[in-house]
Amino acid sequence: MVLEASLASLMVVWSAAGSMAASPEVTVPPAASEDPEQAALVEGVEVVGRRGAAKVPPETELDAADIDALGAYDIGEVLRRLTERLGPGEEPMVIINGKRTPNAGVFSGFPPDALVRAEVLPREAASLYGGAPGQRVVNLVLQRRFSSRDALAAGGRPVAGGTSSLNGDLRRSAISGNDTHQFGARISRQTALRAGERDRGDLSQGDGGRLTLRPRVDAAAANVAMTKALGDWLGALSVNGQTRDSRSVARFGADVGEVRRVTDSLGLTAGVSGDAMGWSVQFGLAGQASRTREGGLSSSRSAIRSISASVAADRPLFELPAGPVTANLSAQVLASRSTVETDVVRRSLSARSEDARITLSAPLARRDEDGQDGYSIGDVRATVGATMRRTASAGGEGVDAAVSWIPRQGVRFNGLWSTSSESVADQQRFEPLQYGAPTVVFDFRRGEAVEVTPILGGNPDLRPPRSERSSISAFLGPFTPWSLAGSVDFQRFEARDGIGALPALTQDVEAAFPERFRRDDQGRLISIDRRPLNIRSTSTETLVTSVSLALPTPPEGPAPRGTSLRLTLNHTWRVRSAMLLHERLPEMDRLAGDGGGVARQEIGVQLDGRRGRWGVNAGARWQDGYRVRRVSGRDDPGDLVVDPFLSVDLKLSLRLNAVSSAGRTGEATGEPRRGRNDLQLDLEIENLFDARPAARLGDGSPAPGYGRDMQDPLGRSVRLVLKRRF
Repeated sequence: MVLEASLASLMVVWSAAGSMAASPEVTVPPAASEDPEQAALVEGVEVVGRRGAAKVPPETELDAADIDALGAYDIGEVLRRLTERLGPGEEPMVIINGKRTPNAGVFSGFPPDALVRAEVLPREAASLYGGAPGQRVVNLVLQRRFSSRDALAAGGRPVAGGTSSLNGDLRRSAISGNDTHQFGARISRQTALRAGERDRGDLSQGDGGRLTLRPRVDAAAANVAMTKALGDWLGALSVNGQTRDSRSVARFGADVGEVRRVTDSLGLTAGVSGDAMGWSVQFGLAGQASRTREGGLSSSRSAIRSISASVAADRPLFELPAGPVTANLSAQVLASRSTVETDVVRRSLSARSEDARITLSAPLARRDEDGQDGYSIGDVRATVGATMRRTASAGGEGVDAAVSWIPRQGVRFNGLWSTSSESVADQQRFEPLQYGAPTVVFDFRRGEAVEVTPILGGNPDLRPPRSERSSISAFLGPFTPWSLAGSVDFQRFEARDGIGALPALTQDVEAAFPERFRRDDQGRLISIDRRPLNIRSTSTETLVTSVSLALPTPPEGPAPRGTSLRLTLNHTWRVRSAMLLHERLPEMDRLAGDGGGVARQEIGVQLDGRRGRWGVNAGARWQDGYRVRRVSGRDDPGDLVVDPFLSVDLKLSLRLNAVSSAGRTGEATGEPRRGRNDLQLDLEIENLFDARPAARLGDGSPAPGYGRDMQDPLGRSVRLVLKRRF
């Protein structure tokens, strides 16, 4: 029923498209805009050459009011919220003012009102900007001039008590054309949550309730970022440092003791971009160093150092009747070294990788805007790419192809196919071994719930994964004054030696990876090694549907300035999810419950609104129930049946006038202006209805380990945030 509802919503978008196509298009000149970045109409002629425009028109655009309605503290949070709206998938590529930059992360710490607009580009834009095939591209357009000093103070705790958090943030930001700078400093503290502060039955026996369900964490960080015009070129530099001190009480077997982990890290990125011999070129250099010291149940010292250099270039090669053929070239060299030292052994590992990629994008047909050339199939663009990889242990390659078709305005179709052999990320290989927070799992072998301390860290023995991906998608909109838009995307993915987490504990999983599970002399489970591993093969097929709409805000009317309301719904339907852990084991159908099981459906809803001084942000996530089979291939009374789960988050915000701001801003109507020096108060409630995961056994009896505080000891949490510009 949920799938039918989502597809029905998409049909509403299609119907709206047909209605718009059947009606003559009428352009209504808007009221004069005070924003010089906005498009204008002069005697019926629209000026579309806005500063920061991308190479292709956006699929979705957020203006100043939409960005402010997100309730974000910085541009990095704006990007995270946009990623949520796009649905599941990889992180988007970020460009600034319509162009690639050496390091777009330089701008992530700026306030959201440093943005004029944010644009989500169609999938074919990735080939024009050198992104991965099918990768989404987000264009951030900055103000010409901007200056601010901002502060944030926040505190929160669960309604059930036991732990609390405090954090503060200071930053200075400025933009003057291409010259920008930003400085930020952050400090935070989270107190420990102990097992004795929650109802955990007999799971905490033997440790006096001292075991920490959440560690005490003290952290501090600072960053400096800047860009500078160097003649016709643009330079970018960022430096960030962080220290983190984590203290917990853990149990490993019969031993219970304190674990302290201190990590210091320092990162630097630098780059330049500009034009040379007809090419748009970017050079980048990045370095990262971290040091970790751990004491308590185990004692170790580790260090990771890495450095990378990259270059990217693109230019039009030649003209076809439909437009220019564009080439994108990129290459990267990465070297890293990891050292781990304990009381009995010292180990050093080195790694090096080299990557090179070429992409050609060609327009095959162009839509006839005036209708003078007769019948036109619309805009068609094809892209082909190839990647070469080499590491110290192995080599790899990849090829991909994509095609986009726009038969008419507001209707897009995309197809993608790629195959590749990937390299292994340094963090997955070299991250130091550590103990994670205690986790309650259901042990199928003994039919009981146990609390274990997971082992985390990297796995230097990981093999490079190989994968094949294909997808076909359609996007409709935006149509009607409500900016109604929708998309449907069918994705197919297959991988061999894919890198992933250990599946949920079942008898099959333990039989496939016996070295990952440790039991005492009585057979009681005491530890699980959850470091990443290679899974022999995986195969998934997924249908993702999305629908969004926005409240129309006419230039003139009773609504206060800054009124905005946007609703987005994403629905994920897993058609197939299969996994082969080892060649000697049969393939596992995860949708049926094999190998840990997985939910067939998920729904995400995001609502962002602002009216005058008030703002609301709400998000809901629903996950379908699923089965975890004790033994693959058949249902059993001892199986675990997980109930559907719904979690809702809510944030309310209120802007309070500074005492001296009324005369300066002229807010006689009570309407705030953008970039105000007001105090903003946010009330954030996570897990509004205090929902907790629930499950039963296959025979209908209660499942051990799913009491109220077992799987989620925090529950509903409240956070109060004060923001001020000064």
